Amino acid sequence: MDADIFTSSAKAHPLAGSLSRRGLFAACVGTVGLAAVAACAPQAASSVSPINPYNQPTTVLGYSNGYLPTSILYSYDSSCQLYCPTAGSFTAMVNAAHQDGLLLEPVQGYRDYADQIYMREYWCNLGVCENAASPGFSNHGWGKAVDFQDQDGSLTWTSPGYQWLTAHAGDFGWNHPGSVNEAWHWEWVGDGGTMHGYAILPNLLGWAPLARA
Repeated sequence: MDADIFTSSAKAHPLAGSLSRRGLFAACVGTVGLAAVAACAPQAASSVSPINPYNQPTTVLGYSNGYLPTSILYSYDSSCQLYCPTAGSFTAMVNAAHQDGLLLEPVQGYRDYADQIYMREYWCNLGVCENAASPGFSNHGWGKAVDFQDQDGSLTWTSPGYQWLTAHAGDFGWNHPGSVNEAWHWEWVGDGGTMHGYAILPNLLGWAPLARA
C-alpha cells in the first residue's frame, strides 16, 4: 500500500482539539502512573511527524515487554487494557468515531507475555506466524497497540472502521505500521515514537479519559 494513506488527514477531526477542553478528570492511576507519564513525555520539540508507517511505539522505561503492572494500565473494558498515557487520546478517538456513526471498538490492547505466546502459537498453527510478533517483541506488550473491530467485525482493508482510522487516527496519535499486514492493528505514537517526532495531543497525556460515547 502507498505510504501516504497512513498519514494524518490535512484537516484534523473536529473532536481532536475539543475533547481536552471538556473536563478530562483525574490522573490515570496514582503516583506510579504519573511517573510513567513523565518518563514517556517528549523532552524536546521536533518538526518530524510521528504518523509514518516506519515509526514504532517507544518502550516503557523500567519495565519489560508483557510484564507491565496494573498500576500503569487503564482498563477501557474487560478485554482491552492500555498503557495509561495512551488512554486519553484513545478514548477521544473512539468517541469521535462513534459520533461519526462508526461502531469502532477494541478487540484487544495490552497483551501480557503469556498471551503473546498464545497468539504466536495460534497464528503459526494457521501458517501465518507473521501475524503475531515473537513473544517479548510485540507492541501489544507495551500497551500501545490495539486490534479493532467495527459493525462489520474485525477490520479489513475495506472496512468503514479502517477507512475512518486512515483519515483520522493520526489526529489522535495513532498510526498504522507499514510492516504489519493487518488492517485491524493500530499503534500509539503520540509521544513521537521511535522516530522522535512531535507529540500529538500532549495535553491528554496522563489524564483519565472521558466516559465512552
